[in-house]
Amino acid sequence: MLSDIIRFFKGYIEFYAEGIETEKFYTFCSKNGIEFFEPKKAEYKLFLKTDLKNYKKLRIPARKNGLKLKIIKKHGFYYFAKQNRGKIGFVLGSIFIVLFSVFMNFFIWEINVTGNFKTDKTQIIKSAEEMGLYTGTLSKKHSVQDMEWYILRENPGLASVEINIQGSVANILINERNEVPEMVSDDDVPVNLIASKYGVIKEINVFDGQPLVKPGDAVLKGDLLVSAVYEDRHNKLTLKHARAEIIAETDYNINIEFPLEEKILKKDRLKKEIYEIIFLGKKICFGNHEKFIDLPSEKNAEKLKIFWIELPINLITTRYFNVKENAITYNFEQGREKAFELLEKTEKKTMENMQIVSRKTEEKIKNGKYIINADYIVLMDIGEEQPIESDIPWENSDDMS
Repeated sequence: MLSDIIRFFKGYIEFYAEGIETEKFYTFCSKNGIEFFEPKKAEYKLFLKTDLKNYKKLRIPARKNGLKLKIIKKHGFYYFAKQNRGKIGFVLGSIFIVLFSVFMNFFIWEINVTGNFKTDKTQIIKSAEEMGLYTGTLSKKHSVQDMEWYILRENPGLASVEINIQGSVANILINERNEVPEMVSDDDVPVNLIASKYGVIKEINVFDGQPLVKPGDAVLKGDLLVSAVYEDRHNKLTLKHARAEIIAETDYNINIEFPLEEKILKKDRLKKEIYEIIFLGKKICFGNHEKFIDLPSEKNAEKLKIFWIELPINLITTRYFNVKENAITYNFEQGREKAFELLEKTEKKTMENMQIVSRKTEEKIKNGKYIINADYIVLMDIGEEQPIESDIPWENSDDMS
């Protein structure tokens, strides 16, 4: 941080050295105390940054190694002030802004919490505030390890806490515990299994209860498939929560209607830009969002900067756009293709737990729509739970009369 500030005020030069012996040139400079920062190599070019004093020393070693030096840009306040030396007020104002920004950067102005899916963000921030981490405090004042332990102790649902303070921003990264879900039994009431629709039984696997059907049986909707009343080998009756997988062959239907003329709303020209500034947790809005709330919009958030220094000020720009209505007309083939695409999406969404045996489709155009009526033969589990009331005791009941 401090080295960056010094470098900015002294000024530095961004340049590249071009030639075959770039690595030899770099090694020679390093051995002779010429310092570079952020070196990057691309083919026969070596991109470097250094101060003016060091740059002047590079001409002789560059010539000896057959390299050409090319300045890309001069950075820093030194060069900025040199270009604007006739504008004293502007230069002094710039110095004040830079110094003020550097000063503000030593304080915490923003606290971010990430990784909280179940834990309330406000509770994490409250725990941090109790340890002295809040907006407006010195960034170097805090003991990160102590804060991490305190937040972890005050929030039992957390597995770990990591706090990173970068400039004026404190990032709190939390990792929540993976709690083992409490096993809740659904045996609170006895249930029968009945048919949710008609079909022919193809396969039956009973886990609890008394089966009343077998493969090959035809059943109607509402028929009893597995009874909760179970008779053991001693001819005693008990109640169970019937469980079974009952696969039946049955029918299924999907009806698709795709309009051959479609109206699509698209963003048009920019209508209005509204700016908001967030500083010290306070929001200042320069405009009225309510007038444009029904229009499509884009939102962009960024940190304000002066030169290379990031200010503790967020600028939010909301752009509202006019709406343009476009009409798209599909011919027969296009409408058919779109309708079948929609049919396939519907199949994936609604028939996930079914096995398709066959599909028969009927197609027609009516009232400006391409219509597909699809009839299926499918294999699916048709068992449906039906709670019952009975005086027969539960399987584990003490009263087995």
